[in-house]
Amino acid sequence: MASCSRGILIAGVTNRARTQMAEGILRHLTANTVFIKSGGVHHEATVHPLAVKVMQEIGIDISGQSVSSLESARRQRDTYDGYISIDCGYDCRMTDKTQRPSAGLRGQVRDAPGINMDAASVKDDQENYVVASSSCEEENVVGYDPMLVPSMPSHWEYGVDATDARRHWKIWSPRDPSIFHENSTRKFQDHLYEGEPLFMQLHTSVMRVRMKVSERWEMDEISTRYVLERRSEHEVRFLRAREELLRRCAAFLSRLEKHYGESLLLDGEVLKKAPVVS
Repeated sequence: MASCSRGILIAGVTNRARTQMAEGILRHLTANTVFIKSGGVHHEATVHPLAVKVMQEIGIDISGQSVSSLESARRQRDTYDGYISIDCGYDCRMTDKTQRPSAGLRGQVRDAPGINMDAASVKDDQENYVVASSSCEEENVVGYDPMLVPSMPSHWEYGVDATDARRHWKIWSPRDPSIFHENSTRKFQDHLYEGEPLFMQLHTSVMRVRMKVSERWEMDEISTRYVLERRSEHEVRFLRAREELLRRCAAFLSRLEKHYGESLLLDGEVLKKAPVVS
């Protein structure tokens, strides 16, 4: 447990892989002097075994961490000063997570006016996401207009995203005037369904705007294996995510240090020892 009131909340969708790895890295870099907590909107099962494996290779043990919901993390709202949301970019969202992101649509988005991408990054993405041209895969891609995905100005910050959703269940009750009516044809049966969930609503959490430092990290989904993907290929995606998370976590702590005027990166040896994934 951290010995000070500093805290960082890491929000994700499933809290299985990327957020768990980021939690372990930040806890290690700060030498456990900052309270780090991660959570997911739709939290699932257990921490991904490949996430545990690739983190152990650099001396960070996250096997003791558990998957938790964002609602439980938000109960300690006065503890956090930093907010990190991790989600995949809008240019690679797929209706089927087992399908590889389409390199063609990635190029359409980045070639659109107002989007500045250097040639090296586009070439790397095309090499990393080689996709067989088949009509079946194109049907799984979410359709959108690339003009609706412009680059965000550098002085702007994300107000809300998918990780800020809060789930609220509407409970059936005959005493709720919004549900029960005197002229209802089911009024003699309403008491049979009392206490059962009626429907779910999503509300936006305003927790992000109260944070001193807030960032959104766009990273590809890694917890789900692609169709016909070997385990070694899947592990390479985890290694690349680990390398990117190490860089982003160090940069985030550097930003917090400028805000507080004190040193937070107390153990940076892992940044030097981490192998570079080609």
